[in-house]
This record gives sequence, structure tokens and C-alpha cells, in this order.
Amino acid sequence: MGKVPTGDQGPRPLRFAPVLWRTLLGAAGQLPPTHPLAAALTPHLPHWRAELDAAQPPPLLSAAQVNTLIRAALHGTQASAQAPGIEIGGAQTLTAFGPAGFAMMTAPNVGEALHIGLRFQHLIGTPLVLRARPQGGELRLELRAGAALHADVERFLTEEFIASLLGILRQETGRDLRPLRTELTGPPLPLDVRLRYHAAFGTVSFGAPHSAVVWPAAWLTLPLLRADPATHRDALAWCERLTHAATPEPGEAFDAQVADCLRLQPPHDRDLGTVAALLGLHPRTVRHRLSRLGTTFREVRAGMLLDEAREWLAHSPDSTEEIAQRLGFSDARSFRRALKAWTGHTPRNSASAPQTTVKLSGQCQPVFMCPGAAPNAGNRSVMRVAACSAHLTRFSSK
Repeated sequence: MGKVPTGDQGPRPLRFAPVLWRTLLGAAGQLPPTHPLAAALTPHLPHWRAELDAAQPPPLLSAAQVNTLIRAALHGTQASAQAPGIEIGGAQTLTAFGPAGFAMMTAPNVGEALHIGLRFQHLIGTPLVLRARPQGGELRLELRAGAALHADVERFLTEEFIASLLGILRQETGRDLRPLRTELTGPPLPLDVRLRYHAAFGTVSFGAPHSAVVWPAAWLTLPLLRADPATHRDALAWCERLTHAATPEPGEAFDAQVADCLRLQPPHDRDLGTVAALLGLHPRTVRHRLSRLGTTFREVRAGMLLDEAREWLAHSPDSTEEIAQRLGFSDARSFRRALKAWTGHTPRNSASAPQTTVKLSGQCQPVFMCPGAAPNAGNRSVMRVAACSAHLTRFSSK
């Protein structure tokens, strides 16, 4: 039996959407050459600008390069204290996101467009990792930093993405849509920035474990003004071809790619078939490539769950029962057993336990329950994965 990765799987290459990439390069170029941030970018800027002039797609960047470029751009605009991401994001349109943008723009409704955006976010280009969570009559879209991004960089990317999302929703539906609330990480910002946030995002709170924008689930059924079945079908086929033709990103191990795909899915859709489709591979191929790394799909998923569990336990005020539900466990008891088996610690101690690699025994799988299902009362000591994705709609509330 292989070992479960703890989530520390090396650097994750990142990519920007073309319009944002062009904007950042232009703003970073305003810095004087003697500025330390400009000096750090000097080896890369000429090559990046040449590729931009040649209409090449934005390159893959390390987290360090993303941090340096955005900080240089913020200094270059001399507006880092005035939420520049809102102004930049508000100017975005779906056509800026390539084939995936056209597939979303021509979708029949908001829900289908959102599903496409989540499925093909590797084509859209954002250093953030997106996840949709239906909760009652609401839809919660969470934004996470998928790499070691600095707090000010993550804040810029978050405000830029939310501003672009809301602007695009209004453009494509023809309605003045306002979210129910926006939740942001970190402490409250200065008053002038908070006022700008409230004007752009509506009700805003700070200190959340993950940034999120929450809107009524009823928005998912709103029709799009430019829905076009024929163009939509062609754009989707284009996205599929690009996904199948994609090669693994340099420096990213295959198990890290699988873990990233798992993070993009709601708990009940974290199955091998879904991940294989996102990677454009057959499930057998995914199993084979993971086995060559000495691990399995089940172990990668367990490592990803452990990583998320530590994060929620360390930063969320929610109870163990609520965290277990968020992660897709059938109940708090299953969650406690899984943590104990993976780390040797209870939930109370797992968040502060050393980040060590742990082994996954053959009888330690989380129970993922579909709505209305009951735990296996006849054999609670053996935790099994419930195949329930067929019982779920993609973004509808329970």
C-alpha cells in the first residue's frame, strides 16, 4: 500500500487569462528599472512581452513569479490601496476567456455556464481554485489560492475575479444582479476600501476561512441573452479537444493534477470517473499513472481530504459535525475515525499535528452520502464510499 500525500505536493504552475495578463504586464512596466520588484522581473519581462506581441497564450508561472508580477503591477498603478482589482475585473468579458468563454456565453442559462466554467477552469486561466457549494436556496462559489500566494496578491486576484464574475453575469443576463453576500479572508480593510467593496459586491464580511460570493440558487435558471445551441456545441467540442490534447504542466506531478481536479468538485462528485473526464483520460489510465507513482486514486483523495480537514479545523469556527458535512462525510463519527486512522489524532489535535505523510489502510475510506441516504448501519466499522453522484444535480439545492 502506498502513502497518502498530505497536500504538500510541490509548486503548482499558474496561468492568467489573456486580458489580465496583458494588463499586469503593462502595469508592471511602469515601474522604474531600479525598483526591486522591476529588477526581479527583468530576466522575464522581455520574453513575456515578445510572446504577448506574437499573440502567444500566457505562460505558466510559479507562485513566486505571480507574487512578484502582481506586486509590481500594483506599485506600477500606484493604486494598491484603492482595490484596483475591481476596476480591472469590471472590464472583463466572456470573450477574454477563449473557447471556454464562448461555451459559457452561448449556454442556455447561468447554471450551465457556471458548470462549464468550473469544468474547464484550467482553460480560463486563473491562479485561484474555484468550487461551487449548494446550500439550501443559495449557491456559494468559493475562491481559494491554489498555491503559496501572498495575502495582498490573493486579495487582488479575489477582488478582480468577483468583479469580473458579477459584471459578466449582468452583461449576459441583462439584469442588475446583486449577490446575497460576499465573504473575504483576512482582517477588515481600511474604510475607503471597504466602501469600495460594498459598492461593488454588496454586503461584505471579513475573516472567512475562504473567500466566497453567495447568490440565490434561483439565478442558475436565468436564461442568457446570447444562448446559441449550435455555437455552444462547437465551443464545447473545442474545449474538449484542448483538454484531451493538453500535456501535463511542467513541474507538476500527476498525483498533484489529480488532487487539483478533486478540489474543484463538490464532495459527492469526487469520483474517479469525474476526475478522469476533467483530465481527458480514461479511468484506467488514471489508475495506471498513479500506480507508477506508488499511490492510488483513493490515497490521493484521502490526502486531499486530510489537507482540507486540517484547514477547516485550524481556521473555521464551525463544529466538527459541520466540518464533516462540508467535507462530504456521512457524520462526525466517520470524520473522527478517518482522521484518527490517517494521522493518529482526533479532530481537536489534527490541525496542529505535524504535517507528516500518513498511510491509508484498506478499511479507511470516508463515507460520502447522497441526499436522504442513511449510513450503513449493518457494518459501521468499515467505511465505504457511496456512489451517489447520480442522485445529485450539479448546482441545484437540496
